[in-house]
Amino acid sequence: MVLLALGVVGALLLGLTEAALRVASASNPALARTLRSYDPLAVQIVPIGRLGYRQRPGTSLTYRNGATASANSLGYRGPEVSLAKPAGAVRIILLGGSTTHGWGVEDSATIDAHLREVLASRHPGMRFEVLNLALDGFDSNAIVERLRAEGVKYRPDIVIVNTGINDVRNVRIPNLQDPDERMLIWESVLRRLRAEDAAGGPSLWSRTKHMLMVARLPGVLRDATTNRQIQVARPTEKVHPEGIEIFTRNLHRIAAIADSAGAVLLLSTPPSSLRTKYKPADVSSISYWVVDAETTQQVRDTLAARLRGVADSMRLAGGRAGHVPHSLSDNLFFDDCHLTSPGNLQMAEDFASAIAAWLPKAP
Repeated sequence: MVLLALGVVGALLLGLTEAALRVASASNPALARTLRSYDPLAVQIVPIGRLGYRQRPGTSLTYRNGATASANSLGYRGPEVSLAKPAGAVRIILLGGSTTHGWGVEDSATIDAHLREVLASRHPGMRFEVLNLALDGFDSNAIVERLRAEGVKYRPDIVIVNTGINDVRNVRIPNLQDPDERMLIWESVLRRLRAEDAAGGPSLWSRTKHMLMVARLPGVLRDATTNRQIQVARPTEKVHPEGIEIFTRNLHRIAAIADSAGAVLLLSTPPSSLRTKYKPADVSSISYWVVDAETTQQVRDTLAARLRGVADSMRLAGGRAGHVPHSLSDNLFFDDCHLTSPGNLQMAEDFASAIAAWLPKAP
């Protein structure tokens, strides 16, 4: 009888907590977003390849400024193309993180959207297809996997890799191995998704968390505690060089994949406003900062030098590669690295100029 009474009381408390969460979520968008992010069936990424991921086809990401990034039925941002490349078409693939995917801008204002227009204007007699296979959070590990698992299937003529922001977070990790799950920011989620796919569908616990907000609270509280611990630990951070060496190895892996696919490889470092919009001692809890603004920029500069070095060594060896420089004014940035629509247009114009050297010559 006592156990029955305790069970009734427990069920009542759970019910009241669930009702309170739903009422609070209805009037608090931030709380609603937080609880939704812990719904296992609302995850907007899916695994690809061995360690990679992409946006779930047909979903939309809403940024805090209200802009929306939509994924088509093939799992990337922008118009769909067929696997079979049309005769005479020049197919270009963009790879990178949120700065390439188009953080904070609408689908019509991304680098790839502007690049289609710029190329069509500069080369009216040619047909171009531009695929944006970048995604928020991608570091060089994720780029290798996306190119290997999906990019080469589209038979690209030109591969543009715009990277060097998210790999900064890897230099925060001591004694890094290659590969190392600590670099894979979504690996715990992807591991669950792979296991559920193999089992034929979501687990009972995943379905329970989907149905009940109260079942998501333990994860919310756990991660809130973890985040506080990370912020407290930031002053003791240092740069661990293993992350820089793994970045360089990944660039060579990307180069080998692009070469095997018969594609030109253009390497690019996303522009940074850390030196002009921030003070050297400024700090941030963002994962792709390390120590402070000055140290973060120094690491970005080192990664940029590695990008240029790989492009130069490929050219000297007879490979088809190049490095694309950028120079953008502060008013084209949302923050330290993400660009407004005019900023993405400038990037597209830079890429279009670099692409021109590799286009077929008119008869």
